[in-house]
Amino acid sequence: MRSLMLTGVAILTAAFLTGCGSEPSPTAQSSPSLTANAGDHNTADHFTAVEAVSFEIESPCNGEAITFSGTATSQITLVDTREHLDDGNAVHSEFQQHTTATGTGSLTGATYTIDDIYHESFQSPSPPAPQVTFGANGMTRVGSDIAGLSFRGHFVFKAVIPAGQDFKVTTSLEGVTCS
Repeated sequence: MRSLMLTGVAILTAAFLTGCGSEPSPTAQSSPSLTANAGDHNTADHFTAVEAVSFEIESPCNGEAITFSGTATSQITLVDTREHLDDGNAVHSEFQQHTTATGTGSLTGATYTIDDIYHESFQSPSPPAPQVTFGANGMTRVGSDIAGLSFRGHFVFKAVIPAGQDFKVTTSLEGVTCS
């Protein structure tokens, strides 16, 4: 973890050193002007949606179908220049969805609750760049009112594709466990 105190000290030191050159002092009167093209700076678009969901999954504990209904809250953030975002590109994106629902088992009549979190990310230095990083992970927990029918599962996927080099894929699947 990076120390925020050291980061702050470094920023202040840089600001003081900037004022020691031959250019006007930081308090000198100046006319406003832009030093960079404002259109080239990155911006972020953030969207949130909450929707009703219904779905069916098979219990790994006893094989019964569980019909769930509840809500999914989805959030996506896209970062790039306004021009690239408007063209459907992004150098960075984050997507997260949190689903909560209740359900009933088709064989046992057991009551179930599900809490599922899914996260996905993408990173690239520029839209046409050949190097990218992509990741996804999820955690699902299903609880039941009948002992031995609760279960959970977790997965991680990450792909790193460097320019001109072999890519690396990392996956991890924690087996689904019943409790």
